[in-house]
Amino acid sequence: MNENNKIIIFLALIPVVAVMIILISTRAKFAPFFSPVEQKVFNFTYERIPNISERQPLSVSSIKTPVDLRRGGEQGFPKTALAEMVPPPETVEKRVSFILVNQKKRLAIIDGKFVHEGDVIDNHKIAKIEKDKVLLKGKEGEKWLKMD
Repeated sequence: MNENNKIIIFLALIPVVAVMIILISTRAKFAPFFSPVEQKVFNFTYERIPNISERQPLSVSSIKTPVDLRRGGEQGFPKTALAEMVPPPETVEKRVSFILVNQKKRLAIIDGKFVHEGDVIDNHKIAKIEKDKVLLKGKEGEKWLKMD
């Protein structure tokens, strides 16, 4: 046998082997094993789900709060209302938590709100924003807020 005949036989065998592999794999029967839970998942159909209107409402009675509100004063909780303990908003000091100053923008975060120069926050106008402080103007006068 010469070299050309070997190449032709090899090229002819490739499709024959491929067809044999396909025939053998289609005739082989595999018996997979699934647990009962997996079988339920594979047998799932949307028709088995009951309509929402057909469902019965659930009542949960076993969940209880860990806090006994009846004995609040006895457990060391204050007896005065929280609103009485907090000072009025006018006396609360404003807090500057962030300042950005560059050629295009001047902004700050005061009490969690983004503000620019000229904005008004709680009846105070933001007059000027510098790199470490903010000037507020209001009826009481001017006040500098320094960043925390």
